[in-house]
Amino acid sequence: MSGTLRNLLGQFRALDSVELAALAGTDGLLIESTARTGLDVDAICAVASNGLAMAEALGREINKGGAVQTVLEYDQGLILLEPVSDDAMLLILTNSRDQLGRLRYMAQANRSGFIAALAAI
Repeated sequence: MSGTLRNLLGQFRALDSVELAALAGTDGLLIESTARTGLDVDAICAVASNGLAMAEALGREINKGGAVQTVLEYDQGLILLEPVSDDAMLLILTNSRDQLGRLRYMAQANRSGFIAALAAI
C-alpha cells in the first residue's frame, strides 16, 4: 500500500489515545491502517461502514445532505468517521474522548493528502 497513506494515518496514531487510524472503502473493506496490537481492524472497518451509511441515510431523510463527519461517542472513547471520497472513509478509534477537536482538525487538514494518496493507488 501507499507509504503516503501510512504516513498520514501515522499522524493520528502518534496521539496517545488513538488506537486505530484507517482508511476503508465505504463498503467496509480495509485500504490501509495502523493500529494497536490485538484489534480486529477488518471487522471494525466492516461494521463502521454501516455507521457511515446510517448517517448518510439519516441526512437524506431529513434533507440535510451528505454526512461530512460522524462522531460516535462511548463511555471509553469515540469513533470518528469521515467520508474522504465517494468510495473511501477515514476511521479513527480512540480510548478517550479528550482530543475530539484536535482529531477533527487533523482530519480536515489532511483531507487533500488522503485524496491525493488514494488517487495514486
